[in-house]
Amino acid sequence: MSERPIPDPRFQRYREAYLTMAPFYRPQAPGDGMGNVCLSREQVDDLGRLDRETSAYAIGFDKEENNRSFNIGCSNFETNRAFIWTIEAARCRLAGGADDVALKLLKLAVADVKSSQPRRKRKRAA
Repeated sequence: MSERPIPDPRFQRYREAYLTMAPFYRPQAPGDGMGNVCLSREQVDDLGRLDRETSAYAIGFDKEENNRSFNIGCSNFETNRAFIWTIEAARCRLAGGADDVALKLLKLAVADVKSSQPRRKRKRAA
């Protein structure tokens, strides 16, 4: 059974999303599972590698979307409310509407993550 091809406009939007976050977050790159990339500076700067990552990400995201199943891991206790609100904002958007609710939820999530940062920094310093 062959996989269904991704319509080009969707494939390009998925690639654009990856390229936009790539300067600070590369989930398709080898990493430690905690958001840290395990690449040398030379590998990070390799545009061919980035292009392959970007396409692999787009194909993987399309597969998850088509299966309606996204593996997102588990929450960090200090920011689990932000985790919930982010997921619920995504659910609002999946329904094709509720922009105002999605934005409110995302604003709550951002505020919650920001408020947890000083606590996490203090714990690391101790």
